[in-house]
Amino acid sequence: MTGVPSQATRPHFGDGPWDRLLDELAHDDSILEQTVRRIRATVPGYDDVPTEALQASVRRNLALSIRTIRTGAQPRPEDVDEADSLAAERHAQGVPIGSMLAGFRICMSGILDKLVHRAPLAGIPTDQVLDSSILLWSLGDAFSSRAGVVYQEREVSRMLADSSRRTEWIGNVVATQMDPAELLRGAALYNVPTTEPVCAVVVNSTAEQSRQRLHRWADSTGTELLTAVRAGSLVGIMLGTPVPSVQPKGITVGIGHLVTLESLPKSFEAASLALKGAECTGQTGAVDVERLSWRLAVHTTPEVTSMLCEQYLQPLEDQGAFGENMLEAVQAYLRHRMNIPAAAQSIPVHVNTLRYRLERFRALVGADLGDVDTLVELSWALAARAGTGNNHPPHS
Repeated sequence: MTGVPSQATRPHFGDGPWDRLLDELAHDDSILEQTVRRIRATVPGYDDVPTEALQASVRRNLALSIRTIRTGAQPRPEDVDEADSLAAERHAQGVPIGSMLAGFRICMSGILDKLVHRAPLAGIPTDQVLDSSILLWSLGDAFSSRAGVVYQEREVSRMLADSSRRTEWIGNVVATQMDPAELLRGAALYNVPTTEPVCAVVVNSTAEQSRQRLHRWADSTGTELLTAVRAGSLVGIMLGTPVPSVQPKGITVGIGHLVTLESLPKSFEAASLALKGAECTGQTGAVDVERLSWRLAVHTTPEVTSMLCEQYLQPLEDQGAFGENMLEAVQAYLRHRMNIPAAAQSIPVHVNTLRYRLERFRALVGADLGDVDTLVELSWALAARAGTGNNHPPHS
């Protein structure tokens, strides 16, 4: 109700019997006791509120109700400072906002019940009691409005804090050896299995678009993913094994070995190594150390990589467009298992053109394309070149 008491019947301080009745109610301990019992019995969520704290808040609410009746002015949310402290206290105690507001209204109804019962005995007109009830309902509306803002702000802060703690736990469990108790507590809180295998994933980006792509890929492979930002990268815990045939789009994801939760840092090391190896060799999609195989050495042994690039790629730098043509021919030759017709068709060029380019490459570089060591070394150098964007051979 939002009606305003009329000026003719509005109660005011010092109004004889009315004021004496309000004084009686202010010192009536039975209202306090009945209100506390009623809240305990009928309102859920107060189990963790100490009796002393509940009694103190009921006293404040009763005093606020009586003060509102004395003034005779319709309260506004900004006038009800008591709502801030009570809402903050109850939120911290885990009391839902609906229960907190129900408790407040029980306090007001305790005063109103006494007024309705005693006013006729004191010779107080009925319309004066009615005006007081309107004021109390207006107080309830003002109190609810202000308390709702406090709860909303506290809930947002709590959610942000929970999200921050979750992110911190995910980052720590992936990359560090956590205290066992803290590890188990977080696993229980975030529904992470401790006995089933999990693996670490890492993406060299913190962009929201990358995070969305990573989660879309996980969803498409039937796995669950918990992610966090750590040291400029997206890291995560993958629950389940991704389908190899389903690849992420627009990102490269390093995947570690399947391990138990406490061994996740070892999986993260493998995932990080795979990601770095993929970046150094131009690989994309979901990568692990098994898929990369010997290509990991491009990253882990930069001296060898530099030597092989100088041996096989640097002599072509002065050849301009024909140097690119020779490399294209070599790559097609290796990709098609040294099958010249298939390699020529894939570019496409005439088979004699392919043979000519391969011969020119052999003569310029001094490479025997039939030698196993040469094929391995050349594949190594070309993988390193792919990791630089196919522009220039890398050097240590």
